[in-house]
Amino acid sequence: MLKHTGGENTKGGFYLKKGEWEIVTVDGIEATLPGGPECEYIKLPAILFVPVAMVMGALYVIFLPFIGFAMLFLIVGKKAARAVAGLAPAFAAKLAGAPAEKENG
Repeated sequence: MLKHTGGENTKGGFYLKKGEWEIVTVDGIEATLPGGPECEYIKLPAILFVPVAMVMGALYVIFLPFIGFAMLFLIVGKKAARAVAGLAPAFAAKLAGAPAEKENG
């Protein structure tokens, strides 16, 4: 059986945690997988451990710069949205021809 859940007693070996891409090792002949029933694991045969770890490392190295740029654009976008939202009432009042209200705050 390749699929297991957290808190389940399993044989020792390498397990890949779904959703988090974390490799968990279970030492000894038999032990309990960490986490609760919501955590799902896939048992990795020992011969696949090294290739899977290498692929995961390569994906991390390749996509890390893209993640950094995405976070930068997200932060800049949020700040720009807040600035536009702050100017929106004054702009709407200007378009309507009414005097803009000043916030006390």
